[in-house]
Amino acid sequence: MSNESNLINSKINPLSLFEEWFEDAKKSEINDPNAMNLATISNDGKPSSRIVLLKSYDEQGFIFFTNSNSKKGKSMEDNTNVALNFHWKSLQKQIRIEGTVSIIVKAEADEYYNTRPLGSRIGAWASKQSEELDNRHSLLNRVDEYEKKFKNTNISRPPHWNGYLVNPSLIEFWQDMPFRLHDRVEFRKQENKWISRKLYP
Repeated sequence: MSNESNLINSKINPLSLFEEWFEDAKKSEINDPNAMNLATISNDGKPSSRIVLLKSYDEQGFIFFTNSNSKKGKSMEDNTNVALNFHWKSLQKQIRIEGTVSIIVKAEADEYYNTRPLGSRIGAWASKQSEELDNRHSLLNRVDEYEKKFKNTNISRPPHWNGYLVNPSLIEFWQDMPFRLHDRVEFRKQENKWISRKLYP
């Protein structure tokens, strides 16, 4: 059995603990340590999930970017309750986050969009994300059209491509332990303070 020194520190600020685990994941995960599962709920109450990439985080929450016309974008517009999950197999750790989502200010979205590679900026215009695509050739034709449109000009951020902030109300840290007696600590925000408690595995 692991000793107490290997258990999750339930007295630390959860954002500080997230940073510690995230930095470890950057060193050990082969691909995309910032990959996270985003779960949303449609207006008819059906859940849906997919992997998106965390781009930044601070005390306010966790930011990612996507097409607001996509399935997840429409779901978030209908229901702002979302959940995130980071699973790092190399660390045998995961972090669950529950909270509410909102669109960040346009200036911040513009700033990040302008740092993206040229192809990614073109792709944000060319892709009708989540709509039916008859064949790959149609998508590549749209890419070609926008490459010509923006040739030798600044590529502005599409109005439908936005940044989203997940403001957490719950953060749970999970760590693999022998015999499936995993270590779990839940932090729940109450009156702007984080209250922690241990959970049975």
